[in-house]
Amino acid sequence: MNILHISDIHFRREYETSEEGYKGMLATMQSPLIPLGECLKHLKKHTTLDLVIISGDLTEDGEIEDYRYLKEWLQGALGGTKMIVTLGNHDIKENFWVGWFEEPATSKPYNQVVAYPEFTVISFDNSSYGYADGIVDEQQFQWLEKTLDEWKDQPIILVTHHHLLPQQSNMPKWPGTERFLSVIEPYDIRCILNGHTHHFFIDEINGIPYFTVASMSFVGEDVGEGLVRFEERHGYNLYQLEQGRVTRQTSENFLSGHVLKILDMRQ
Repeated sequence: MNILHISDIHFRREYETSEEGYKGMLATMQSPLIPLGECLKHLKKHTTLDLVIISGDLTEDGEIEDYRYLKEWLQGALGGTKMIVTLGNHDIKENFWVGWFEEPATSKPYNQVVAYPEFTVISFDNSSYGYADGIVDEQQFQWLEKTLDEWKDQPIILVTHHHLLPQQSNMPKWPGTERFLSVIEPYDIRCILNGHTHHFFIDEINGIPYFTVASMSFVGEDVGEGLVRFEERHGYNLYQLEQGRVTRQTSENFLSGHVLKILDMRQ
């Protein structure tokens, strides 16, 4: 089985017109659907995609119509390929529920469980709009524990937005990491997938294969003294699974060299 993992699309139909700061950086960026479309076109020529996982920040503070448009675009680009998503700190849950599902607006987390004969994928929403590092309440942890127990006889793939290892980024790891690792410890977790940092990273965490994928939009590089160089950059991970175990992982990371802005993040 082939799984494509992407993240941090930060899509908007139109970015706010601005010349200053972070919004000014976004205003100079091409639509992330351009590189995403090119990646999907290339992949479909060379491999069969059985599942696509998107680990958060579907939009950049998106409106209802942004979610509606993005879902329709993805469905058209992917054909009948199954898609699993989680949300990130730039996703507005109320707009997501309306635009993605045509359901009433709500701030409730979006969790997803998809079972296959040889494994189960659980996407766990550890994001909260406006809180860069992520926030999870007790009810979410209880949901995770209950869900893991329901699928305890299956190998499990876990998907979150926020990263769990402090050494992989200047951004703080998710504050709920220790509780999360304690909850999942008794179960057969085959790998953990996430995004958020916009940088590709591979390691193990408590013996579990751990994969952070590059963004599908931009990346920020720390150049010192509070300055961050933002560049257009995108990438994806591809996993091959056999009997619920990752047997091969490949990454493609595309460096455009296009600098969007250099910002003083201390301001």
